[in-house]
Amino acid sequence: MKTILTSLTILSCCSFASAEDKTALAEAADAMKPIIDVPAQYLEKSIMQSLANGKGPLAEGARTNLKMQAQREKEASRDARKSMKECIKPGNVIDDDVKECTEGLRERSW
Repeated sequence: MKTILTSLTILSCCSFASAEDKTALAEAADAMKPIIDVPAQYLEKSIMQSLANGKGPLAEGARTNLKMQAQREKEASRDARKSMKECIKPGNVIDDDVKECTEGLRERSW
């Protein structure tokens, strides 16, 4: 979806350009990419959420896709890994929260 929006924007800019303006258009396209990516990501996520609310194979695939996106976002924003000693819960309890803490996906809040 993002690729389509980006391509359409670049093509619309390039259709009126002369050969000497190609470099300037390439720079403009690079500058516009972050502006285009944000609405494209929002649109993609909203479509996936509406599909996930349904039933059938498309809904199952959309739910899986949303879970994978959430996991990628978590991994992209994770902190440095920590030792088990730093993250373990009182009473030496080890659960999913502790595992996420050791991987840097969650802050220790217990």
